[in-house]
Amino acid sequence: MDDGYSLYCVIIFFLFILLDAVFYGFGSAIQNINISNLEKDKEDGNKKAVMLLKIAEQPAKFINAVQILTNLTSMVMGAWILRYFRLGLNMVAAGIVLLVILISFGIIIPKRLAAKNPEKWGYQMISIVRVVVLPMMPFIWIVTGISYLVLKLMGIDLNSADDNVTEEDIMSMVNEGHEHGVLEASEAEMITNIFEFDDKEASDIMTHRKNIVALDASMTLKDAVGFILKEGNNSRYPVYEKDIDDVIGILHMKDALIYAENHDVDGQEIGKIDGLLREAHFIPETRNINSLFKEMQSQKTHMEIVVDEYGQTAGIVTMEDILEEIVGNIMDEYDVDETFITPLEDGSYELSGMTPLEDVAEALSIEFGEEDYDTYDTLNGFLISKLDRIPQEDEDSEISYSGYLFKILKVENKMIHSVKASKVSSEEESRSIGMQSDDNDRNA
Repeated sequence: MDDGYSLYCVIIFFLFILLDAVFYGFGSAIQNINISNLEKDKEDGNKKAVMLLKIAEQPAKFINAVQILTNLTSMVMGAWILRYFRLGLNMVAAGIVLLVILISFGIIIPKRLAAKNPEKWGYQMISIVRVVVLPMMPFIWIVTGISYLVLKLMGIDLNSADDNVTEEDIMSMVNEGHEHGVLEASEAEMITNIFEFDDKEASDIMTHRKNIVALDASMTLKDAVGFILKEGNNSRYPVYEKDIDDVIGILHMKDALIYAENHDVDGQEIGKIDGLLREAHFIPETRNINSLFKEMQSQKTHMEIVVDEYGQTAGIVTMEDILEEIVGNIMDEYDVDETFITPLEDGSYELSGMTPLEDVAEALSIEFGEEDYDTYDTLNGFLISKLDRIPQEDEDSEISYSGYLFKILKVENKMIHSVKASKVSSEEESRSIGMQSDDNDRNA
């Protein structure tokens, strides 16, 4: 091979690498380009922005064309170089050297550069790519058509899969963004809450009937106003006759104060004052909170009474409860910051019996079964099920579960008020389970 012909081969080789770099870089630029920036440039009269927008709107077709051209370029280059350009080495060594050069300078480097600055790369390369691609379009259409036909026969519809981004894909990106510091913990949590929002029911977020602050319809307005001002944590109160299962309306603090200001309220019962109570709205426990939120917005209501399958009051749901499922706990100047889990100096934890089971699992890094989440809302319910009885006021039993020993500290009104959770070894856990079984037998 003479020197002139060798130089000719070298020039051809680097032209092939340059073409590969242009095509691979342009494909990477299209995948990472900012559509908003292109639209702004289009409004400013940039013709290249118009061309890039057309490609960006249907990137799959153009990227397919670019991939076909890069494959053709690589095939032709491989055949050409292995035949005429061997650098004095044997064919295998020459192939390895050429492959390293091609991958480094024809693929990896241009793709990284284009991904880092896609708009600049796209504007610089769009003219070159169009000149090369347009004459090749008939051939590209034939190859693409054959590929689509074969995939169609295999039951694969590429058109339907282009935009098939699942919830799991987005959640995976959110978690990855949080792990890499792109998203703050609060931002990642809020996005997660939004996706879980549509899966929750009224029973998941309601204030349980035992914790409802309500007013008796026979209470005088003067006493009701005094109670509202003293209690001070709510602006709306359910009003009932006889018991909480017979809610007749909602008393708004503003309505009560305005009426008390303009009328003689001595001896007047709130249940008998015309127009004082607002209509109570009732929903089932299974009501989806997403649709409930939209309904409360349209009807301008802020409180719903949750009713169980037997027609009894199960709890209440407020607009604040629903919003807290997205943004987290909303505290105002009258709210008491309730801490469910308190780390102790010895490495153990003090937990409220009302701690949600999900929070216990997260804080202690333990796993509960699906049936536990379905059956119990709080740590109190879970521990009582393990005890298999209602605890006594002076209860000091211990329950072992998943590497932790839960010691009951306080019981009030047949509910576990607080417990201490300590990490234990497997031997201590086995010994505790045996003692717990003996204790249950004695109490039986």
